[in-house]
Amino acid sequence: MNVNYKRSLVTLILFGILFFYLIIHFALIGPLEFQTNRIHMVISAAVILAAMTGFVIMLLLTNKKDKVFDERDQLIQKQASMVGLMLTSMFVFIFAIALFVINRDRGVIEVSWFWLIAYLTFAFAYFITNLLTVYLYKVDE
Repeated sequence: MNVNYKRSLVTLILFGILFFYLIIHFALIGPLEFQTNRIHMVISAAVILAAMTGFVIMLLLTNKKDKVFDERDQLIQKQASMVGLMLTSMFVFIFAIALFVINRDRGVIEVSWFWLIAYLTFAFAYFITNLLTVYLYKVDE
């Protein structure tokens, strides 16, 4: 296992937990409760901070390791980034259209949905790109 694979695996786990936590937490409490009760935003901020702190620690710990970055690593990173960008764009588009269709008759969307879209986009982009990277490394073995 090279350093790039290990980084991708740790990032996949960290942002996978963050992504699914945000979805489950928001689904359980709902957009209105999230918006009116500040404790939910504080809890979510703490989880986001924990994920980001873990990510930074992982980068610092793996930065001093012997890094061998060859053409195979570049190709895997390029493929994963291209597909990850496309899937993230599709995710945001489908999410936004679904919110529109669901709330079209009301004419109003709670502002907490935009908070969720922002953080889910961030978490999903890291999650899906690193999932693809890990997959491509496994297929290439």
